[in-house]
This record gives sequence, structure tokens and C-alpha cells, in this order.
Amino acid sequence: MNSVTKPHKIGYIGFGYMAGGYHYDTAMRKDVPFAPAAVFDIDPEKRAIAESRGLKTFDNLKDFLDAKLFDLVVVATSNQFHCLYTCAALEAGYNVLCEKPAGLSSGEIEKMIDTAKRSGKLLTFHQNRRVDRDLLIVKEALEKFDIGKIFTVENRVGGGEGSTGQMFGWRRFKNHGGGLMLDWGVHVLDQTLYLIDEPVKSVRAQIERIRSEETDDYSKVLIRFESGLTAQVEATSFAPMPLPKWTVIGSDGMITVRDIEGNEGRLMRIKRSHTDDTLSPYYEPDHVETRPQKMFRVDEWETVDLPVTPIPQDWAAVYKNIARALDGKEKLIVTPESVLRCFKVIEAAVKSAEEGREIEF
Repeated sequence: MNSVTKPHKIGYIGFGYMAGGYHYDTAMRKDVPFAPAAVFDIDPEKRAIAESRGLKTFDNLKDFLDAKLFDLVVVATSNQFHCLYTCAALEAGYNVLCEKPAGLSSGEIEKMIDTAKRSGKLLTFHQNRRVDRDLLIVKEALEKFDIGKIFTVENRVGGGEGSTGQMFGWRRFKNHGGGLMLDWGVHVLDQTLYLIDEPVKSVRAQIERIRSEETDDYSKVLIRFESGLTAQVEATSFAPMPLPKWTVIGSDGMITVRDIEGNEGRLMRIKRSHTDDTLSPYYEPDHVETRPQKMFRVDEWETVDLPVTPIPQDWAAVYKNIARALDGKEKLIVTPESVLRCFKVIEAAVKSAEEGREIEF
């Protein structure tokens, strides 16, 4: 499938690190039904890069939107401009894929959703970690194996081996929507909420600036769900040793995945058990007596290496899903409403950290 025959064309608003790298490279894959077509960027150097790749370039937003050279707009600007450009593209009659974080507030996301509804166009956000291998391994394990009533889920991302915790680029500046919460924190929170499709009851958070002067570089968020399940989501740029990615604990078993690549997945669960009566000592202030007690005993454990079936990492999965959604063949993996839910949890986490209390959701 070459760029001439591909059914969908892309116009990029912003052609920096993400658009000029990941998004462009993904669209150039033969198995992705999109072709890069045009770029709007105020930076002449970015336009020169786009022109060297054969793309039509614009330094004016109106001319870009009036050109009608594409059917999907990818918004990949600094975070503070996501809402502005997304709404402009939707109002001009284009479908939109906006980079994460979707905006700087839930109000901005609600505005984008309302604009999409009025225009009748598709709106989605680049929460691509929903199709990462580590999450897919956890999902598969939960579908194939019963580990009882799940009562806690932990999801982490850290700096990695030898990390110094330094923030760089836009992440260092608050007015650019910087900070680790809106960089990696939004990914691990989104993954966790995608896995646990239950009403949130409350949020409590710790958010710190360890090395960063202006923006957060560490966060730990505890989410309580209406069912009683809790999730702990942790993101830090300052973790010189790898953190375990996933831990899921149920009443009858446990799932772990070591890292973001999905390595060393493991499940351990009770295969056979029984309950019997036993006599246990019961201590009173002036004597000891024995009382009958029900004792739960495990006869056999089952250990499984994960994944059970091969799960490859497909970095183009989000784009393939968008194409099928545009063609009416599939629902979006990343709906705007699910992203709004995640951002409301982020806002509750920020409020919790500022006020030092649990926030009812």
C-alpha cells in the first residue's frame, strides 16, 4: 500500500519530535492506511524538514485548513495549544487525533468533545499506551485465569537504570503543560482506568518536585473504586533502579509484569484448596482456652509464565483502529469520554496533593 493508494491522508499541526518522528514514521508503514500530506508549523526549520520529505507546508493555519489535502489532522503542538488547534480543525470539517495530554483541564476536553459532536467528526487522543504489550498481557491473564476477587492493582513507570531524574524540554515549564503527571503520569493513569472500568469513589495523591524547579517529577495516586478495589499508580523520573510495572492481587492469586516491554510476566494462583476445622489458642487476661476455627489451606499452586499466547507490540495499532473507525468497521479504542474521565482523576489528584486530603469523586 503506497502513499498514492492509501485511502486516508494526514495533515500535521506541529511537526516536532512526535509528529516528525513517531507519527510520520507510523504513517509511512505499508500496513497503515494513512499517508502524510501536509504540515502547518510556525517554525521554518520544521517546515523545511517536512518539505524535504515531499510534504506540502503552510505557515498560516487558515491556508492549511482551506487546502483540503487530508481527512485526518494530527495535533502535535505544545500542550497549551491542543484545545485551540483541535477545535479549529474540527470546525473546519476534519477528523482529529490530538496528542496527549488532551488538554490542560477537563474543561478544555469538554469543549473539544462538544465541538466534535457539533461538527459530526471523529475525535480521539493519542493515549497509545492502551495497546502496549504490558497492559495487553495483564488483560489476557485476567480473561484466561480466575484469581478471585481482585482488591488491588499497581501500575508504575520510572526513570530506569541510572536515571538522574532530570526533566527536559517542555516538561520543565508549567505554562507549557509540563510535568511528569501530564507526560508519563497520564499514560499509566489512562492504562489503569482502561483496565478497571468501574466508577471511581475517591482519589488521594502525593505529587512532588524532587529535582525539577517548576513542574512535578514524582506522583503517586491512590484511586478507590465503588466496588472496594483500589489502584495505586506511580510515575517518577527519579528512579535509578527499575520499578515493577504491574502487580495485580486477587483473593486467589496474583499477576506481575516486570517492565514496560512486558518482560517476565508471571501468574500464580490457587489450583486446589480446602477448609478444615482446627483448635486454636484463645488468650484471655487470666487463662488460655482453645476454640474451633475454620482454616483455609492451599493444596496446590499453579504458576504460569505470561503471556500465554504471543502478544507482539504493534506501535501502529492506534492508527489502524482510527482507520477502521473512519470506515465504520470498528469502535475507537480511545474515546474522548474515557480520556475526560482520566483527566478528572488527574485534577482530583492535583487537588488532593495541594490540600493534603482524599478527594471524593
